[in-house]
Amino acid sequence: MTTAEVHVAIYDISMGMAKNMSAQFLGPQHAIDIIPHTAIVVFGQEYFFGQGIEWCSPHEFRATRNIQPIQILKLGVTSRTQREFEDWCIAQGNGRFSINSYDLLTRNCNNFSDEAARELVGKSIPSWILEVP
Repeated sequence: MTTAEVHVAIYDISMGMAKNMSAQFLGPQHAIDIIPHTAIVVFGQEYFFGQGIEWCSPHEFRATRNIQPIQILKLGVTSRTQREFEDWCIAQGNGRFSINSYDLLTRNCNNFSDEAARELVGKSIPSWILEVP
């Protein structure tokens, strides 16, 4: 049986602005450090929810968006094959995570990463990511 390491890549899509500005708008007790975007990195690909579920090499993802992860966390190891996971992604992209299903609070890139992590390794991404308003 072959296995693959599964990571979650965490980006700050505010590029530092959340940390600098949120206290002014939300008050110091409600300030947020980042506005997270997450993606699952496995099989040499980065899987994310953008215009539906998409994937490409991590280098391509980062270069075309001019962004680098602020943290990459190992979530575990999966025994699923790349084909099995991509079939799951396609099924999710035709349903819950379709191109028109995006919702800022309940169906976003972080929710996709969380469900994908549970599918691959049976555990969630860090809860603080899902708790950012």
